[in-house]
Amino acid sequence: MDRSTPTLEQRFDDLLSRNRRRIGAIAHSYGGRQSDDLLQEILLQIWRSLPGLRQQIHVDTWCYRVALNTAFSWLRRVRREAITAIEPAVAEQIVGSDDGHETGALLRRFLPTLNETDRAMVLMYLEDISTTEMAEILGTTEGAIRVRIHRIKQKLTEWEADLS
Repeated sequence: MDRSTPTLEQRFDDLLSRNRRRIGAIAHSYGGRQSDDLLQEILLQIWRSLPGLRQQIHVDTWCYRVALNTAFSWLRRVRREAITAIEPAVAEQIVGSDDGHETGALLRRFLPTLNETDRAMVLMYLEDISTTEMAEILGTTEGAIRVRIHRIKQKLTEWEADLS
């Protein structure tokens, strides 16, 4: 074996080191109290799928897609109903430490009102993932992504107004 070719374990470790925060946010957002179980399922799916990955250029996008698809499947299989609460640590992880600011609390209450795909888009949007990457991850067009983001923003504005 060529010494410059990384082993499967090295590729896996490298991939996780770059995507740990994203994978953790997905597991926390979709897994709720069972986020550790979902995280293990995501890591297992990435590990199983990694040997078949030939193209290294978009490996982080591929990783995000595997994590989201695993979360969607896991939700359908393990939890037949939508998540009703999101852990406070998730909002802090995504939005940053807000020291009592309303953003984290608002996010925790708003995200569960969204469907799986829209929730994924919000998480990616908050992580500054480009619309091109979002489209690639979700298997849609950039135009569709922009429209959905616009609609989510409108829904948030209306939802926030209803709270007042």
